[in-house]
Amino acid sequence: MAGINAAVELLALLTAIVLLSTGYLNVYALAVVHAGYLIQRSFRQPSTKTVKNQSESWIMWMIASPLGTVFARIATLIITIQQATVSLAKISNTLPQSDAVLGYTCATPEYLDPNLFTWSSHTLATLALLYAGSYVRFSAYAELGTNFTYRLAKPDQLVTSGLYAYVRHPSYTGLLAVLMAMYSLFFRQRGLLSCWAPLVDERLVKEDWVGYAIVIIGFSLPIWLFMVKRVGEEEAMMQKEFGQKWEQYCKRTKRFVPFVY
Repeated sequence: MAGINAAVELLALLTAIVLLSTGYLNVYALAVVHAGYLIQRSFRQPSTKTVKNQSESWIMWMIASPLGTVFARIATLIITIQQATVSLAKISNTLPQSDAVLGYTCATPEYLDPNLFTWSSHTLATLALLYAGSYVRFSAYAELGTNFTYRLAKPDQLVTSGLYAYVRHPSYTGLLAVLMAMYSLFFRQRGLLSCWAPLVDERLVKEDWVGYAIVIIGFSLPIWLFMVKRVGEEEAMMQKEFGQKWEQYCKRTKRFVPFVY
C-alpha cells in the first residue's frame, strides 16, 4: 500500500508541475489542484498499523479497506483535474485548442455557472472551510499517531489531550468539513455535474429542487448515517476497553462540536 500511496501523491504533484511548467495554470486552477490534494490526503490512513481481524460491520470494513481509500483518492484527483481543466478551457481560455479540450472534458458546458469555476466569495468560503477542516483532520492524525486506524482496533491508550480534550471525534469533525467543501467545490448543481447530467435529463440542472435533493439525499444523508454508525461502533469498543475511564471522559466532552454536540 505504501507504493500505491506514493503513486497517488506523485500523480497530484506531477499534475501541478506539468500545468505550471507549460504556463497554462492560473492561480484559481492551482488552488483547485491544491484543494484536491488536501482532500485526497484526508482519505489517506496516516498509520501503518495493520488490522487483520474484522470487528465492525462489513460495510464499514469495505469502506475503510485500502482498496476503498485508494479508489476515493484517485477519484478525487480525477475530479480535481477536470475542475481545473474546465476552468482553464472555458473561463480563462488559456489552453491550446481550449474549445476542443472543453468538448472532451465537458459534454454540455452551456449549463455551467462560470462563478463556480473562478474566484468568487463562494470559492473563498469553500477553500477556507477546506483548510480549516484539513487542519483539524491532520491534527487528529498527529495526536493519535499509530492509534489512528481506519478499521476498528484497540488503541494503546485513551488520548484526552489536544483536540481530544474538547471533542471525542475531531477527525470526523475535520472530515465532515472537508467533505462539505468538496461538495461545494465540485458537486454543485451548475458545477461539474452539469457537464454530464443533462445527457440524462435537463431537469437535473434546471430545476432548483433537484439541487436540494442532491445535497440532502445524495450527499448529506449518506455521510451522516455513515458517521453515526461508525462512531457508534467506535464508542462501543472504547467503552469495552476503557470502561469507567471512558464514561468519565464522555461526560466532559462532546462528540463533534465543542460545547455543542
